[in-house]
Amino acid sequence: MASRPVVLATGALVVTASVIAALILLEPRAVAGFLTAGVAVTAAVMVRAARTGRAAGPRLRVLALAGGLGLTAVAGAASGVATLVAPGVLVGGVPLPAEIPLVALFLVAITLLPAILRPHQRRDSLAQLRIGLDVLAVAGCLLFASWMLLFNSDGERRGASITALICGGSAAATAAVNGVHALRQRAALQWCGPAAALALIGLTALVIGMDYPDEANAGIAAVVAAAAINVAAVLLWHGSVRLSPDESPLPPPGSEPSAGFPLLALPVLGSALVTVYHLLQGGGLDATSIALGSVAITAVAAREWVSSVALRRQAGHLADQGNRLRSLMFGSADVALVLDSNLAVRWQSAATARQFGLSDQEVLGRAVSALVHPDQVEDVHAYLLTRMTGPESDGDDGLPVRLRDGFGRWRETEWTTSGADPAEAGHTLVVHVRDVTNMRDLEQALRESAHLDHQTGLANRDGLVRAAELIPDAGAMIVVELGGLTAIGDVRGRDLAELVLVEAARRLRLQVAGADIPARIGETRFAVLTHSGAVRAHLLAGQLVNALSAPYMTAGTVSHLSAWGGLADVSDEHDSDEVIRRAALALRSVRSGPPGAVEWYEAEMETRLLRRSTLEQDLPGAVDRGEIDVHYQPVLELDGRRPVGVEALPTWRHPQLGAVPADELQAVAEDLGLHSQVEQAVLQRSCRLLARWRQFNDTLWLAVNVRPRQLVDPAFQATLDTTLEDHDLPHSALVIEIAEQHLSDVREDAHQPPVEDIAAQLGRLRAAGVRTAVDNFGTGPTSLSRLRILPIDLLKIDRAVFADPVETFRQAGAVMDVAVTLGRRLGMEVIAHGLEDAMDLDTARTAGCRLGQGDLLARPMPAEHLEAVLEHLRV
Repeated sequence: MASRPVVLATGALVVTASVIAALILLEPRAVAGFLTAGVAVTAAVMVRAARTGRAAGPRLRVLALAGGLGLTAVAGAASGVATLVAPGVLVGGVPLPAEIPLVALFLVAITLLPAILRPHQRRDSLAQLRIGLDVLAVAGCLLFASWMLLFNSDGERRGASITALICGGSAAATAAVNGVHALRQRAALQWCGPAAALALIGLTALVIGMDYPDEANAGIAAVVAAAAINVAAVLLWHGSVRLSPDESPLPPPGSEPSAGFPLLALPVLGSALVTVYHLLQGGGLDATSIALGSVAITAVAAREWVSSVALRRQAGHLADQGNRLRSLMFGSADVALVLDSNLAVRWQSAATARQFGLSDQEVLGRAVSALVHPDQVEDVHAYLLTRMTGPESDGDDGLPVRLRDGFGRWRETEWTTSGADPAEAGHTLVVHVRDVTNMRDLEQALRESAHLDHQTGLANRDGLVRAAELIPDAGAMIVVELGGLTAIGDVRGRDLAELVLVEAARRLRLQVAGADIPARIGETRFAVLTHSGAVRAHLLAGQLVNALSAPYMTAGTVSHLSAWGGLADVSDEHDSDEVIRRAALALRSVRSGPPGAVEWYEAEMETRLLRRSTLEQDLPGAVDRGEIDVHYQPVLELDGRRPVGVEALPTWRHPQLGAVPADELQAVAEDLGLHSQVEQAVLQRSCRLLARWRQFNDTLWLAVNVRPRQLVDPAFQATLDTTLEDHDLPHSALVIEIAEQHLSDVREDAHQPPVEDIAAQLGRLRAAGVRTAVDNFGTGPTSLSRLRILPIDLLKIDRAVFADPVETFRQAGAVMDVAVTLGRRLGMEVIAHGLEDAMDLDTARTAGCRLGQGDLLARPMPAEHLEAVLEHLRV
């Protein structure tokens, strides 16, 4: 199969051979008509491009231009056929081969001109007058030259030719002038306008050639006109299909890009040459040619006068702009320098002396390097050479430069460039120098202010992070939190709290070394970035906690604060925010403990925090949905293993974390304020079950754990009474337990009720018949004197008292014996709590303990299992 280039070459040879054969065998005018019909191919290509969306120009313009070419092609083909078939037929005295393209000329002009005249160019009145005079001048020159060549002799003057000349010349002038002077979409119209003019001129020449069948040269002129029409068709295709319209902003009035285009030069020169040729041939000027020439000359003269007026206006506008620019330049606070190719200053604005005290004698002719700091000479030279020799750029970020002023001081400046001096483009560079010294000083002051805590004078969190970035060899981050400062403000006033805070900051600053960075990162939280290693950092954290916990003597008042500390290692693997977070997490882990504690961050803290956070998020929903369950652990007689009571332990099976122990569940519930709801649900369910279990064992009692804040709630005892009455239970069937740790916490936690209120409430419960108990005795610092004054019926001794791994069996037995003896002397029933192995059981029995509870005897179990056990042991 032949390749595509070979096929195209073969086609071109066939077409060329056909054209040559037609020129030899056919009438030249017929050839001209058929050659004109060839523009139908171009018109079809344009229509297809418009329909498929591949035309770069507007679709309507492409279709209008293609329509004009189509009409031209039809007229050419019809004229060629008429030349061969009916060469002598006349229509109104006009040969049919000429009448057809004459009619088409009007239609083509009507089709092409709207495509060239759109879109509207929005010119001012003076520009519109100049365009109109250009059209008149070009049309006059075309008509004058054509008249002189064709009709200013003894030859026959035919109406069809004159009509075609007037119509075609006027339309061609209009298309050419508006295309050349286009402002909007000028990239396409400057091609389409002259091309349309060429097509109209060619069609006019075709009419004239067909109108003189007896002239020897008429046929050749018609062929040339047909060739011109084909060239114009290709140009119209290129301008409308291939070129994208230029949508750039309109130029200001009087500065149109084509305002100085020598549009009239060619028509005037052609008219002059035709006139000279005609006179040399012995011809003269008739009235029509004189009239046409006068019109053309008048239009040209008027056009030049209008152009001169426009130029004067533009010159005045430019002068005014120049004066404004000059006044702005001399009055501007910014300095402008013009540098030559050697980067020497050849001109400077008046602001140079006013702003920097630099006179012309000190600056002009000197290299710019003499003005800048020595450390920046190379950077400034590289920047300026790049801007001078490189391509022009729309934006210039500027270059900070230290410049020496006329008083010998270094000033902070910013240099930008705006291209070359228009008078010497390519050899100069305009540099704008702006003094930013005050702005830099203000930025520095704001930067320092943004990194300091205004109340204490220490660095704030941003300042600490910034310092951490600048200190690569820091070893540890210490975070210390103060407790009790809010209480001081609430009780003694905000002013005293602020004085205490300032004193705490002073103590912190005195404790740290000079290279360490103290900071305040929260309302009651401080931090220290230290260079010390792990051991020394831990020691420093302890010293800080002790110093901040010491009494404060301010404004004649003694104040006390508590303090805790958390530490984290500083490493390249983690940024400053992460290190602070880790230290704060370590602080949180010890915050719930006694004051003065200090702890390092460990990865397990993340797991505990995530678990705690998950529980806090999900527990409220679980309580609302009633998902809290209750397990029961029996309290047994050690001899005979007979159940005497059960302890209710709330449990919760979390969907992701699994079973949540009772102690953890109760701690989370209390922090969230949900402990009352949980305990009320436990009490209601357990009392309902106890009423049924007492059918198997009528002396069975129920123990429920209560927190101090819930115990002193006035509604608590009412709830107890109502619940017991609802299930027909005696008050003696209920035991209220308070953990020893909670009794000791009331001394440290201001939010807990006083121990006196707890004792009073326990007394009221005991008077109503409800028994009371202390749980986990031996794990807290409860004194014997306090235990003696509390109205307690049961004492549950924790396993830690009698099963210490460092003690011998004999020592453990002795401790247990003392605890049992103490309980009995105080009138309390003693329960060995937490029995896990046979040694624990032997210790409890040896000490004379009658009751026991623990996994060795029975694990916490669901209500159904416990009920089965009770039914099995029924007596």
